Amino acid sequence: MEVLKYMVEVTKWEESPWESYADLSGNMGFGLVLGPPDAGDKAHSYFEIRPQLKITNGGGHPVFIGETKSVVRLTNNGIAPEPEVLYSIIEDAAREFAKIFLERTKNNPHIHHPIPRPEYSSLKAGILDCLAAVYQN
Repeated sequence: MEVLKYMVEVTKWEESPWESYADLSGNMGFGLVLGPPDAGDKAHSYFEIRPQLKITNGGGHPVFIGETKSVVRLTNNGIAPEPEVLYSIIEDAAREFAKIFLERTKNNPHIHHPIPRPEYSSLKAGILDCLAAVYQN
């Protein structure tokens, strides 16, 4: 199976004023969409990953919300990819998000927050749901 990175773009980026940054906690989630094989070329399908980080202050108010969209083209000839392959693509999308986050927030000394590494155990059900929606055997 060949994986070709197609694009990475920022879809949402909101930062609050610095004075609201106290007692921060973050939560990272991933939107996952696996498309069916391409109508024009059944050998390819597309996988979209949307890492989103939401950081809230002690009062529970969001001080940062950021989201990127990564799309990759899979050359899989109509065969369902292994869940571990999709997980490795999610890891790559999370690294891309982290690079963008660090670059865009480098001048904001209050927002330095660790970017959690995606865990397979927490994403496995979502990955399997994506696969089942497209490759119903």
